[in-house]
Amino acid sequence: MRRRVTLVLACLIVAAPAFFGRESGAGATVIALFGVQNAAGDTEAANTVDQSLRFELTKYGSLLGPERTRDALRRLRIRSGDRAAPALLRLLGEELAADWLISVSLHDTERRMVPRLTMSIRIYSSATGELLSMGFRGGSGIDRRKVLGLGMITELERLVPVVVRDLLEELPTIGETPAPARNQNQRKTRSHLGRVAVVPFTGSTKRRPTFNAETVTEAVRAQLQKTGVDLVSPNLTHEILRLQQSGRWEGVAADTRAALHTDAGADTILTGEVEAYELGGSESEPRPRVAFAIRLLDARTGRILWTGALERNGWEGHNLLGLGRIHSRGALTDRMTEILTRRLDKEYSQRQRD
Repeated sequence: MRRRVTLVLACLIVAAPAFFGRESGAGATVIALFGVQNAAGDTEAANTVDQSLRFELTKYGSLLGPERTRDALRRLRIRSGDRAAPALLRLLGEELAADWLISVSLHDTERRMVPRLTMSIRIYSSATGELLSMGFRGGSGIDRRKVLGLGMITELERLVPVVVRDLLEELPTIGETPAPARNQNQRKTRSHLGRVAVVPFTGSTKRRPTFNAETVTEAVRAQLQKTGVDLVSPNLTHEILRLQQSGRWEGVAADTRAALHTDAGADTILTGEVEAYELGGSESEPRPRVAFAIRLLDARTGRILWTGALERNGWEGHNLLGLGRIHSRGALTDRMTEILTRRLDKEYSQRQRD
């Protein structure tokens, strides 16, 4: 009962502008927010994510009402913005007169003694229908714990706004993020990897292998984008997979690879496999374990250019007081993708110089 009362109060506070009949926002940027992709299957958490996002996004621009966005999605028969071709998202942007089209995924949640969740966000440009910025974040109620347990969050509905705020604040600065260029010669990248197409990973975990693979794929995409890699927009990648492999996540067939190279301008292709996405430890001290491998392919020839793998648990590297422990699978995945993509860039660039 206490948790439900907390949720109701939070929703009333956040939804107040909509209640009084106006679409909130103080900036010039017009934002359309899609419904939360609820892979976690937690309806209450997804609703809280939606309300928290709507509150935070008013700091970035003028947010369209959810009914208007839903009606436009229905008219254009768009079930998921992440799987809509760029041309269709451009059409949606024109109909809504929106600048940003935002999609959010809730990957997993835990409602035990220490609440946890993992989520990601994609911001599409209505001008191009392609990815503008994205982020990935995992968190737990114990992350901000201080001496004597002060600062610990014990309810998921109280944790959600904190993770949402952190996720948005860590996004690459929108004003400095270039929209995807249509001409390959116009694109600029700070990476030796060239233009990278990230193909959804496969999963071999004991539970929810496809969902776990989706989570790690998003973490890798977000980390590459954060470091300045020129990414093929994920909805364009999905469109090519749909046409070439009927949308199946079964590696990269030769025809798919060729299409990613010729139609999407990819220089390299990154894919991989998720082998573990687990949670152990105790109720008060959860201990996540994640293992995955990635490989980089030449988009033109299919030749393997680099492979790497990493397996970690959230307690590696902590001190005697437990400081430095990671308690959520999402936060551990985020840290691991940072390590592995940094290793990829360093070793591949060294190979290029040699």
